[in-house]
Amino acid sequence: MSKRGPKPTRTGQLAGARIKIVGVYNHGLREHVAIENQGTVAQPLGGWALVSLRGKQFYFFHDNLILWPGMKMSIHSGQDALNNPPSHLFWTDEQMWSNHNDVALLFDHGGLEIDRCAYSHKRILSHDTQRRKRLHHDGETWRLVDEPLRQTRKVFRQAKEVAGWRHALR
Repeated sequence: MSKRGPKPTRTGQLAGARIKIVGVYNHGLREHVAIENQGTVAQPLGGWALVSLRGKQFYFFHDNLILWPGMKMSIHSGQDALNNPPSHLFWTDEQMWSNHNDVALLFDHGGLEIDRCAYSHKRILSHDTQRRKRLHHDGETWRLVDEPLRQTRKVFRQAKEVAGWRHALR
């Protein structure tokens, strides 16, 4: 009879967890992205991904990784990249972040965008001109796709226009 370990927990962002990309940093040929749990609940990161929007490179977090409340971790790339888990994770010895307007995207295990941060340190808010992304797995490869626009906005705009017409006809 074989012994089985506990199944890894793969989940979206839990209520009470608040996972944020603190910044993308470049120190010559060394780079890292800092991620922090600013919430009050531990967040399993199994199956989550960090993605470079410009270069379309993907880093997938290990199944047993947990980001505790107040904990910050860095994902390192480039020459002499650090590897000291759980707070310093190694991605690759290649440089991943473009020096020209790259964006770090963080996705949960289901491919939903959790946070984004532009290189260098400018937070990008999601609005109509900057559509959120989804991470999609089509069997063999991973790719980024635009998240569909919500229909509720369109219905709200149409209702507002109809209300305006009714008011104008009075």
